[in-house]
Amino acid sequence: MHCLSNAFERRWTAIILALYGLIMLPLPWYYNESYLPGPLGVPMFLWGWIGHGFVVLVTVVIFARQCLARPEYQSLDASTGDEQ
Repeated sequence: MHCLSNAFERRWTAIILALYGLIMLPLPWYYNESYLPGPLGVPMFLWGWIGHGFVVLVTVVIFARQCLARPEYQSLDASTGDEQ
């Protein structure tokens, strides 16, 4: 199975690649060579990284919950049972 095989995987591939692509852009809230103060005197790019990191973590939690709700994760293989 690859990332374009169904709508669920296409959607999540696009979301994850968009988050990756956004962080790679040299935007001032991710990358700045001069001091640009933000709240509490913390450089603005640090707030951007913290915010983006939080968004990525929330996205991972949503992705995990949606994955675990899918039918292929609801049944166990016979080989994963108690093997004694």
